[in-house]
Amino acid sequence: MVDPTVEHNPTDQPQGAAISSSVDHHRVGEKILVADDDPAVVRLMEFTLRKSGYSVITASDGDEAIALSARELPDLIILDCGMPKYDGFEVCAVLRKNTDFDDVPIIFLTGLTAASEKARAFSIGGTDYITKPAAREELLARVRTHLELANSRRQLRQLSEMRKAKIETQSVRLGQVRTGQTSMLAHPADFARINTAVRFEPAFEAGGDFYEIVELDEGEYGLMVADISGHDLSVAYLTGALKALTASFTSEALSVDETMLMFNTALRKFLDPGRYATASYVKYSKNRQEIDLINAGHPWALFLPAAGRPHYIELSGDILGMHETISCESVRLDVRSGDRLLMFTDGLTEGYHDSAGVTGSRIFGQQQLLKAVEKHGSLSLQKLVDHIVDDLIEECNGTVEDDVVLLGVEF
Repeated sequence: MVDPTVEHNPTDQPQGAAISSSVDHHRVGEKILVADDDPAVVRLMEFTLRKSGYSVITASDGDEAIALSARELPDLIILDCGMPKYDGFEVCAVLRKNTDFDDVPIIFLTGLTAASEKARAFSIGGTDYITKPAAREELLARVRTHLELANSRRQLRQLSEMRKAKIETQSVRLGQVRTGQTSMLAHPADFARINTAVRFEPAFEAGGDFYEIVELDEGEYGLMVADISGHDLSVAYLTGALKALTASFTSEALSVDETMLMFNTALRKFLDPGRYATASYVKYSKNRQEIDLINAGHPWALFLPAAGRPHYIELSGDILGMHETISCESVRLDVRSGDRLLMFTDGLTEGYHDSAGVTGSRIFGQQQLLKAVEKHGSLSLQKLVDHIVDDLIEECNGTVEDDVVLLGVEF
């Protein structure tokens, strides 16, 4: 076996071999293992590869090839099919069981021309084959091509792993955004003197849907459901601003119309151009058993009387944050014990699939919501809210396509 540490002189060149004296210095450091039991073949290939700038190690049998591969981790391996101890096929099979060699090209050097032998080489993990005697140009071309392909695969894998790590990191951060956003929302359990129930199902890490429950005065409550356009991370901060606005602009002293006008003025100051919000706001007087309801471009609230059929409270209204002046319809209604009101975002009614499997139809969604209420209307308020949303999620194969808020109050 030739000592791979010894650089040969031009006088060592075997007869008949045409060797270029130019060295591709870009390839210095790429290590190639040549394993063949024919010293003349090894000598020729080693000389050719070294003169082309590669680092070469050699083995004369399969056992030595396996040992050198494990120790040196070459960038490319050339195996003779018919070596003693372990032939090339057996060496390849052993190496392919080690993940360290997943991206290492293995080229078979064979005097065999049978198609079955070539097929066997590929089936056990061979990358290519060269038929003896190997022409210099063919050898160098195949080595260069497979090294470049292997390097490309490694780079792509590294890039993929980097992207995966970034995605995982970003997912953690987005999860923290969602947790922070959810923590800002009101909890019905904090309002023991009013029977409310809520379900919030964000479709994205940061959702634009918002709800709030506030106690305005003793026996007086405000309930807000809103939706800011968009789903990027800035929405999470905007919902925080909505919470602050709700605290500022909902009070017993302000009418629902005044509250909505003040919301619009404030939203115009910090919403980006082209962005807007919709909202539905209710003031409930437990003492007078009446509600004031206003709508600003938002889905209609659904009224469930204790005696009678459910129906939508059809109020029109302009969206918030885009125009200096807005017009929103409002209504005052008397309520009785056991009456219920459902307020929600468009992710609920527009999330239902019609007969063609298409979502986004407001009218169809309103019809489906009425059917869900008739189906589950005898349940407690929280169970009613949960069953409606659960049925929608099941219909959407476990994932809603848009954020969903469903807020219910029982008078």
